[in-house]
Amino acid sequence: MRGPSRREMLASAVWGTAAIAVGVRGTAAHADPAPPARGRAAGTTTRGHARDMNTRGQARDMTSHGQARDMTTRGHARDMNTRGQARDMSTRGQVGDMSTRRRVGDMSTAQWEAFVRAVRALKARGTYDALVKTYADDFMDTHANGFFLPWQRRYLLDFERELRRVDPAVSVPYWDWTLDGRAPERSAVLSKAYFGGNGSATHDQAVLDGAFAGWTATVPRMHPLRRSYADGERIPAWASTGLIANMLKNPDFQLFNMQLEIHIGAVQMGIGGDLAQPAAPNDPLYWAVACFGDLLWHMWRCRHPKARVRSAYGNVTEESRLPRYGDTVAAVLDIEKLGYRYDGGWPRTR
Repeated sequence: MRGPSRREMLASAVWGTAAIAVGVRGTAAHADPAPPARGRAAGTTTRGHARDMNTRGQARDMTSHGQARDMTTRGHARDMNTRGQARDMSTRGQVGDMSTRRRVGDMSTAQWEAFVRAVRALKARGTYDALVKTYADDFMDTHANGFFLPWQRRYLLDFERELRRVDPAVSVPYWDWTLDGRAPERSAVLSKAYFGGNGSATHDQAVLDGAFAGWTATVPRMHPLRRSYADGERIPAWASTGLIANMLKNPDFQLFNMQLEIHIGAVQMGIGGDLAQPAAPNDPLYWAVACFGDLLWHMWRCRHPKARVRSAYGNVTEESRLPRYGDTVAAVLDIEKLGYRYDGGWPRTR
C-alpha cells in the first residue's frame, strides 16, 4: 500500500492544527468533479483557536520540509515562459474589464449558472485539471509560510482569467463561511442549489447533488468528487464573524497570514473529502472558500495600508518572488491593479 506523500503529510500537519483548534473529530476523505446544477446560496464560530499559532507549532517542521530552503532557486518561475501569466500582472485587462467578485448568495441565477458553465468548460478543455495539478505541485512551497495569502491571490487570479476567457462576464464567487459557522452543514452553499452537500457513504463518498454532482477528479488519480463531513452528517463549528473581525485588527501580517490559514484549514478539514487534500481544488467549492480568504486579506490591507508583508516563515518579504509565477509579493497587493474588486466591504449581515 502506498504511504503518504510529503505533500499529504504537510497537509495533515497544517490542517491538523486547524482541526485541533476547532475541535474537528473524524477523518478527511477524498474528491472528484461532474455535471452542474442550478443554484442560489447564502453565506462560522470558533474560540480564539488561532491566537497562539506560534505555540501550535505550525511552522515546526517548515525547515524539515524545506519550505524556505531556497525559494528563489526552486524554479518558481519554471514554467513562466510557457504560461506567461505573470509577465503583465499589472495590465489588468488581459481578458476584459474590471471584474467584480460577488458573494455566492448574492449572485443572480444567471450569474451562478454562467459560473458553473465556465467551470465545466475549463474542465472539458483540461485547463481545470492543470490548475489543480499546479496547486498540488506547489502545495509544500505555499502553505505554512508567508506565501500563503499572496500565492493564493495569484492562483485565484489565474483561475479567474481562465474563466473569463470562456465568458468575460464571469468572476470567482466567494462564500462568507463565517455566517454559517454554527452549523455549516445547513449552509445554502452546501445545498443542491449550489455546490451540493456531503458525499454518499454508499457511493465512495461521492457528491451526488448540486452543480458539480458526478464531477470526476483526476489529481493525483481519477476518482469521484468526494466530501466526508468530519462529524458524520455534521461539520464542527468554525470561526465566527466576530472572531475574524477581531483578527483583522492586528497589523502584524505574519500573525494574520498564519491565523487565516488555520481558519481556512478548519473549513476545509471540516468539509473533508477532496477539500482536505493537497489537491483541494479538485472540489470546485475550493474557489469560493479561498476567495473569501482573499477578501479578508483585502479588508486587512484596507485597515492597515502601511503594514509591510513580512514573515519569518519562508523568509518572505514584499520583494520575495511567488513560487511558480515569479511575480514579487508587492505585485499582488493592490487588487484593482490586478483587475478585480469585491462587491462590498466586510463584515456583512445576511
